[in-house]
Amino acid sequence: MCHTKNTVDILPSLSVAVNNLLVKNKEDIMKKIGIIVNLNSRKYKIQKNNPYGVFEKIGGDNVIVKYTRSIEEIVDVAKEFKKESVDYIAPSGGDGTLHHIITQFSKVYNKNIPPLLILKGGTMNNVATSIQLKGDAYAILKRAVDTLKRGGHLSIVTRNTMDINGNYCFLFGNGLTADFLDTYYSIGKNYTKLTALIVNSIYAALANKNIKLFRGFDGTVLCDLVALPQKHFLSILAGTVETIGMGFYPLFRANEKDGAFHVIACSMKPAELARNVIKLKKGKNIKHSNYFEKAISKLEIHAQEPFMYTMDGDLYHSNGTLTVSAGIPVHLVAV
Repeated sequence: MCHTKNTVDILPSLSVAVNNLLVKNKEDIMKKIGIIVNLNSRKYKIQKNNPYGVFEKIGGDNVIVKYTRSIEEIVDVAKEFKKESVDYIAPSGGDGTLHHIITQFSKVYNKNIPPLLILKGGTMNNVATSIQLKGDAYAILKRAVDTLKRGGHLSIVTRNTMDINGNYCFLFGNGLTADFLDTYYSIGKNYTKLTALIVNSIYAALANKNIKLFRGFDGTVLCDLVALPQKHFLSILAGTVETIGMGFYPLFRANEKDGAFHVIACSMKPAELARNVIKLKKGKNIKHSNYFEKAISKLEIHAQEPFMYTMDGDLYHSNGTLTVSAGIPVHLVAV
């Protein structure tokens, strides 16, 4: 009788423990991924890559899918996802899409954005590359959903952002950086044309050709309130991810410390920079008096004339004065 009584006493506790485990597993399995598909993304403008219904089929009950064409629609989606207590935010587009979503969601979520599952679908996917996210949007989503369904946990990595006029991004550039993108977009976005543009630009630099791409800008640049001695700059490049695409990893200090980003201020002649292209590609420091690089938290540009700049591949215009500060940290899903 004594053994029977002990067994009876244990059974309720065992039942509760099993039930709690089942509930926990069910919660993991039913975690929601809120997907935002940017229909303006180059990938989805191509009819054969029509995304309608595909994400829903892959994700099933684990996903809520919204299709957007404007920033205003992103704000509405953010409000809905917050109301639905979505566990993961999954932007489908390029780096430009990502920076708009982080900016708008940070307002709705008071800067506490759920982890981001990047579903690659744009011209630039440097942030995804920086966390070694393999495969296309559909493969990434399938891996994430399969992990949740078997009760696993998605790995999370944290990355800094940069704040430019209340907009958050991972890559910034002006001068040569922005002019290069402007030229690339004007000739048509494809890998072959991009490769040709890089090769032709290096050749033009080595040949000392005076082309629009190398005009740079005149002005004063301050890094953490300290003014650099140069007054003419070929380009400024800054970022919180190491790569800028095409296998180039110049921002090797992008994640050196929290609340900072890697900045490169180049006043070298185009030919001098071109001769160091291998170092730029491999992420090695260039030792030159007109090449400044450091992990900083604040960059100020005071140019003599208005200039164009890029945030994550999108192009913008400044009246000549611009401040880039350390932004909010974001959590990225690595799956």
